[in-house]
Amino acid sequence: MALDFKVLQKVKGNPSFEVAPNRRLKINPGQDYVYDMPKELIYKVNSEFPAESLLKQLSGASEDFLAEQGTKFMTILIREADSDTYKDRTAEMIEKVAQQTGIRFPHVFERYIELGILTLRPRDAWTVTEATTRTLKVRSYNCSLSKRFAEKGINNCEIFCLAAAKTAAKKVEMTLEITCGKDGNGACELAYRPQ
Repeated sequence: MALDFKVLQKVKGNPSFEVAPNRRLKINPGQDYVYDMPKELIYKVNSEFPAESLLKQLSGASEDFLAEQGTKFMTILIREADSDTYKDRTAEMIEKVAQQTGIRFPHVFERYIELGILTLRPRDAWTVTEATTRTLKVRSYNCSLSKRFAEKGINNCEIFCLAAAKTAAKKVEMTLEITCGKDGNGACELAYRPQ
């Protein structure tokens, strides 16, 4: 049996009338919006948290050191990404929609995770494999940071990423279960689930 969309529309009504007028998001004609992460953000964060100096300190580094560095990195990133200088239209829209819907996960949190990847390893291949209100999964392929850590004898690089993610979760005031799965081919998938 085929669906008759005209009948369905009469039953459901016109969706544009279902949204309250004060909740409609409109683009101002003639105004250009920047949705991409500013490249200057990468330079600013890397000037305060240079990966090269981190790598020089890695030989014989403890798990506590890796966690400290992950926290430090994300703290710097959040401060800069939320500053008036670097906050982009995407951030504004994510926050506005979260306020209107009351749904903050995964999008508000995901913004910091994605900015972290783009800032620290801009040439790496990665993808979001799942993004629902129950789970966010981000898969990295051949992580350049992991490779550089391994060259220094550090095989538990996920501690850095887990600490960074916990810092982002704290910023968005969420308690998350965070797990890291690695396969033998250099891919790593971090899964985040609200508690």
